[in-house]
Amino acid sequence: MKKITLLHTVESVYCSFKGEILKRINFPAEITSLVDEFLVTNAQKKGYFPPENKQKLYLDMLSAQAENPDAIVVTCSSLTPFVNEIRSFFSVPIICIDERMCRDAANEGTRIAVLATAPTTVEPTVTRIQGEADKIGKQVEIKALLDMDAMSLLKAGDVAGHDARLVALSENVKDYDVIVLAQASMATAAEGVKMATGKIVKTSPGSAISELIEVLEK
Repeated sequence: MKKITLLHTVESVYCSFKGEILKRINFPAEITSLVDEFLVTNAQKKGYFPPENKQKLYLDMLSAQAENPDAIVVTCSSLTPFVNEIRSFFSVPIICIDERMCRDAANEGTRIAVLATAPTTVEPTVTRIQGEADKIGKQVEIKALLDMDAMSLLKAGDVAGHDARLVALSENVKDYDVIVLAQASMATAAEGVKMATGKIVKTSPGSAISELIEVLEK
């Protein structure tokens, strides 16, 4: 049996991501989760990712590795740059939820729109997409739009209101090739955004699960 440990920062992702994995895999697996909302909420208060967050992330990752999993999945894209800083200290395969999504967006789009609901996610996502485009020698235009009120609605349990705000936000980027929903918590809006814009919409949970399956089947 495979063992998977998930590190979350948002309650809605904690509630849904395990089920999404179980729908996709065709082998038995034990899935456990760690939730640390402080990693995002404190960064938002500070306006940057402070040293105490980096220390706490490292301790969270040690806790995850202590469970002896076959893979760790970090489901918060705001954490990706900082996970990459400490990845070499861990022996367990680590999957950051947005890595494949950003790679796919760079491969498939020339004008790429990034929608986010947390300010800590914007720069890492744009930087990663640009980095992936640079790797393949491709010129891309990236535009980022932020709606923090959508996140507030989600935290209050109003998923429909959250999704409606993102659909409205996407109306501003109908002329872009690919629309990236930067956070896993935004995936519920994907179908609505696709219907409103008629564009390719990229979300992180599905792509990260595909990468997880590949790692576990090696």
